[in-house]
Amino acid sequence: MDLNKIGKTLKEHRLEQNLSIRDLSNVSNVAASTISQIETGKTSPNLLTLKSICDALDLPVFSLFLEEDDEQVQFVRHTDQKSFVRNTSNGKALTESLIIHGKNEMYAATVTVPSHTDSGEYAHHGGEEFVYVLYGSIIFDLENKGTYELNEHDTLYYPNYIGHRWSNLTDKEAKILMVSTSPYTF
Repeated sequence: MDLNKIGKTLKEHRLEQNLSIRDLSNVSNVAASTISQIETGKTSPNLLTLKSICDALDLPVFSLFLEEDDEQVQFVRHTDQKSFVRNTSNGKALTESLIIHGKNEMYAATVTVPSHTDSGEYAHHGGEEFVYVLYGSIIFDLENKGTYELNEHDTLYYPNYIGHRWSNLTDKEAKILMVSTSPYTF
């Protein structure tokens, strides 16, 4: 919880309505000193106090916790995508290009999978994953859940606690789009 952001937002709404701290205190039944401390980010308000202040300002409580739209939108040009070698299989590099990375809530990447290569041992981690085959053919092995052959434009979703790995058993390169909600570091 960003106390400074919450305080700044409340103060801006109070001033837009031409209310003094005392006026807001009278309308919200929250002590003026408490409002002042919240607006300056010096105290962490409880939910009931926030609701009382927000109701008085005709402001939804949840709006205090939303990020600015410009912070949520990310545009990445193809030339700015960070590429790295995910791993090497049969002497060939599996190249991954990170195309978007949220605040550990989601990431998306394209993974180039050369012919006759695999991702290695089963991976297990938090979150969930969605895979879309851009071209080629990939075999996804979900531990104790089955094996899936995905061809161009096929999709697969799975929770990441299920062990997962993939391989390209064909003579042609394949490329997948992977979107994951697990924390990701590179």
